[in-house]
Parts: sequence; C-alpha cells; structure tokens
Amino acid sequence: MTPQTKTTTSDLFHLFDLAVFEQLSDGYFQSLGSMPLWMPVLAWKKEGIADLADRFPFLESFMPACDEVWETRASEQVYSDVWTDTDRLDREIYLQAVAATSGGRRFVALRSLPREAYAHQQSAHDLELAQNQIRRLNHELELKRLEAEKANQAKTDFLNTMSHEIRTPMNAIIGMADVLSLTPLTPEQQKFVEIFQRNGVSLLNLINDILDLSKVESGHVELETTDFDLFDVIARAMEVVDARVKAKGLWLRQSIAAGVPRYLIGDPNRLRQVIINLLGNSIKFTEQGGLEVSVEPDPENREPGRLRFAITDTGIGIPEDKLGVIFESFTQADSSTTRKYGGTGLGLNISKQLVELMGGRIWPESKLGVGSTFFFTARFKMQEDQSARGETKTAQPAHATGTELEALLAGFHILLVDDSEDNRTLILRYLGRCRCVIDVAENGLAGVELFKAGTYDAVLMDVEMPVMDGYQAVGEIRRIEGETGASATPVLALTAHAFTDMIVKGRKAGFTDVLTKPIRRVTLLESLAKFGPAKSGIAPPPAASNRVRIEDGMEDVVPGYLEKRRSDVALYRQSLEAGDFDSVAKLAHKMKGTGAGYGFPKLTELGSALEEAAHNSDAAAVKSNLDEFAGYVQSIELEFPA
Repeated sequence: MTPQTKTTTSDLFHLFDLAVFEQLSDGYFQSLGSMPLWMPVLAWKKEGIADLADRFPFLESFMPACDEVWETRASEQVYSDVWTDTDRLDREIYLQAVAATSGGRRFVALRSLPREAYAHQQSAHDLELAQNQIRRLNHELELKRLEAEKANQAKTDFLNTMSHEIRTPMNAIIGMADVLSLTPLTPEQQKFVEIFQRNGVSLLNLINDILDLSKVESGHVELETTDFDLFDVIARAMEVVDARVKAKGLWLRQSIAAGVPRYLIGDPNRLRQVIINLLGNSIKFTEQGGLEVSVEPDPENREPGRLRFAITDTGIGIPEDKLGVIFESFTQADSSTTRKYGGTGLGLNISKQLVELMGGRIWPESKLGVGSTFFFTARFKMQEDQSARGETKTAQPAHATGTELEALLAGFHILLVDDSEDNRTLILRYLGRCRCVIDVAENGLAGVELFKAGTYDAVLMDVEMPVMDGYQAVGEIRRIEGETGASATPVLALTAHAFTDMIVKGRKAGFTDVLTKPIRRVTLLESLAKFGPAKSGIAPPPAASNRVRIEDGMEDVVPGYLEKRRSDVALYRQSLEAGDFDSVAKLAHKMKGTGAGYGFPKLTELGSALEEAAHNSDAAAVKSNLDEFAGYVQSIELEFPA
C-alpha cells in the first residue's frame, strides 16, 4: 500500500499516521477478505493494542470483550459501542471496533459507520438508561412501600397493644364504678361515683376516637354490607345522646322526607357513628334551643340510595374562615374552644373519612350566634322489598331496665373463664344480683374441662390467657359440641382488643359474639339476655331471694368474703372432677368454720355437709351439696347497715 492510498479511501485513513498504517496493515487485509467486515478497515495485532488504545481510549474498556474472543473463544467476534471522533479535517466521524480471530491471528479492527448507526445506538442507549432508571425507581418505590407497610404495621401493632393495655385497667375502673353505684351510698359518695363514671366514659371515648382515626388512616376500616332499617339507625343514634340533650334542657327531633327509602343495604354501624359524632359535636356547642336530624334524597344526585343527611343545631356557630379546617385532626375552630367546651377535634375528622368511605362528602354551613348545619351524603343500595314490616321481636324488652335484665338471667348456669382476678371479680359483681350459677376457670384449658363436665347456658371467656387462650378454648368447645351433637352454646369473648380484624378473628374462631372492654354492666346483661332466653323461649323463674343483713362494723369484710366463696365454686368442681376429695374436704372445713362468723349460717351448714360427703368419697352427695352451695352464694343479696 502506498502513501497515495490515504487520499482515495475513507476518512478513516485520515485518523492515522501513514507510516504506522503501512507498517501494521501489511498482510492483514488479505486475511480479512472472507470476513463480514465493512471497508475501509484498519487492523492491529493484539500486541499493538496498547498503541491503538493511546489514540482511542475507549478501547481500554473494550479489552475484556476482546479477551472473551481471544482467550475463551466464547464467540467468534464481538463489537464495541459506536463512538465519535474527528478526522484530520476536523470532521466528525463514527467508529466501531470489532475483536476477532482469523487464521490463528488475534486482532482488533476499526470500521466507520454512517451517522444513522450512531443515532440508533444512542437511542438504544437512552432507552436502556431510561429502562434502568425506571427499574431503579420501581425498586426504590417497592422498598419505600415495604418500609411504609412495615411502619404502618408497627403503628397498628403498637396501637393494638396500647389499646389492650389501656382497656384492661379501664375495664376494672369503669366496671367497679358501675358496681359501686349500685351499693348504698351517701349523696356525697354518689356524686363522687358519678364523677368516676363520667370521666371514665370520657377517657374511653377519647381512646375510641384515637383508635378509630388510626384504623381509618391505615386502611383497616372495611365497611359492612348488610340489610338495615334506616329509621331504626336514626332512632338508636338519637337514643344514645338523649340523656345529654335532656341534661342541657334542649329539644331533639327528626325529619325524614317523603321518598326516603327505609330499608337499605350498607354499614348501619358506621352510619350511626357519624350521626352520633355530629350530634355530640352539636350538643357540646349548644346551650339553648335544640337539634334536628333530617334526611332526604340527595338533591344533587338522584341515583337510588343516594341520601343527604343534615344535623342542625342552634348553637354558637362557626366563623366563616374556620369552616375549612374543622375537619382536620385535633383541630377546633378556636383554641379557646377546647378549654371551654372540651374535646379533641377528632370526631369530625373521623366522620369525614367514614363519609368518604360511604361514597359521600361532608360540609358545614353556619352563622355565628345562630347555629350550624352539618350536611353529609352517602350512597347505599336499596333492598328490593320496601314494604312496611312488623317490629322485630327481641328476647328482652327494647329498653329493658337492669332489674328486668336480671330477672331474665335468673337461674342461668354460666361458665366464666378469665385469668385476671380483677376481671373475674368484676364479672361476678356484675352478675351478683342475677341469681345465676357461675363456675369460674382461670385459663382456657380449665374452662374446657369444666365445659366437658357441665351444661351451661352461656360461656364468658377472655381471649388472652396462659396455658390455652380463648381462641383455642372456643375451638375445643365447638369440637366437643360437634362430636357429641350438642347444640352450640353461646360463647361470648371478653377482649380488650378493639380492632375490627381482632373481632373478625374472634368470630371466625367460634365466638358467638365479641364484647370489647371496658364492658359496662348493662352491656353484659343485655348480651347474655339476648342469647339465653332465645334458647329456652321463656325467661326462667326467678330464684328465691336470700337477703343477708351485714352487721355493723363488718361492711368492709363481708362482701369480700362472699366473693371468695363464690369463686370457690370452680375450685370445688375442679377437685370433684379430679376425684380429689381431700381438697373438697379442706375447702368445706374452712367454710364450715367461718360461714356463721361472717353472718352466713347456711354456709356453715353446707360446709359441714360437703366435708362429710368428701370424707365418705361420695361423689353424688358432694355434687348435690355443691349445686346447692353454688345456687345459694349467687342468690345472696347483702343489706348494708344504715
């Protein structure tokens, strides 16, 4: 090849010193004749790559690919990326390298390419970079999502735990205040108890609000889809606030427009919660006049089942510039509002989020000094049958008093399973005037054993217990019933867990119903009455009353003594079931020696009979006397000295 060659070939030749080109190219073009390489081509021996890399630095990064061909022979040839350079006339050219072998020789060849090839490569590179970026962002988003889920779960677990830990002592505090209110008290003491009850309920409402807000924000609230009576939902919501309305001397009325469907499908509990929240808010800020709950078809959306509700009050009103912030968490229209009226500002925020879950929106209209109206819309499905229906019959009166509920439960045989002595004492106190027969177990396993040996009208069972928890225990109870063909016994869960998923878990485990702590006395009585009378169809006859007057100076010790004797019933039954007559005799001997001294000569008599039967290992006699003892201690009504 002569020096004149460079003037007649591609611009590629202008990149190189002519002498170097002639030296390195000698004999190589002949060997490339059969290879699918583009001309013009310059080829270098492997040993000359260092010199070439000095001129074209990109080749240094291409060397690993060269080794793939030369050393491992993984492929016959491999191409580099296209890169730009300039020739001696300072014109931009586009080059590509190829590593190959031919005739035992190893070489790198350069070729020039049209601009379109470079543009195509750049587009491919840009696309690959974009795809890599998208993959990286997706990966980062996935990590963030997992972190958020983990943080959200940690928050849920924390709130669930705190709810349980707070509700457990609250159960004892509020419950014992309810029990104390039923005992003879001076007017001053009664006032103190009412303060306990009122503030305990306020604290409980705050806890419920915080948990509700957390559940909604974390997506744990799922609306039910069930048939319900709209008129009944409104009436029950108004019943909840009726006492507060009357205490302030306000009026409360409702207005249901023509054309409003009565029988709907949706979540009645959440609808009632929103109405109660809005009514409670209006009561707080209304000193005179009253409130009205109204409902009409949504005038802005005539779709069947679309309704617009309004809660109107004659309260202090809301400044116009504050209407937009009152639905935010922990926010009220004025910072001084909290000091004067109390509250956290959570109720409206919760209501807003629940309304949005029901496919609606909520907004206020107000005038200072005149009052406010809170509107909200909601979407429901309509039941096909909208004809008038008879009133639903319940086992107990719709507004049964505590005395009526106690009468309905008289004679019931109840199994109480709870590992907490405080909780057991509270439940026994709650049921103390019902003349029930109550057996007590301190864990799920002991409860299952008692269930096997007896026949119960209802079971009250804590969920978290040692040895065997409530979920396992109720599962065993349902298994036993399935094997024996017995009808299902109502088993009511007593739990401090307030999250919906825990309640759903309880029902799936086999609980008939789930009662969330703190459990009010009337709530427990209503729940038991709901299931008990439904089994027999009629209320059992009340047991004979055994009134025992406490002697002066014994007021502080007699009630505690009686409760211990009531809790002994379960110990007697466990010992009898195990054939442990010695333990029965010891318990009976102790009761024989103390009963009369505490004002219960009947207990001394029963203790003597039980002790004798135990000494004779007479199981039938022990059981007979034990049943009489259990019925007697539950029927006792204490009369305190004036």
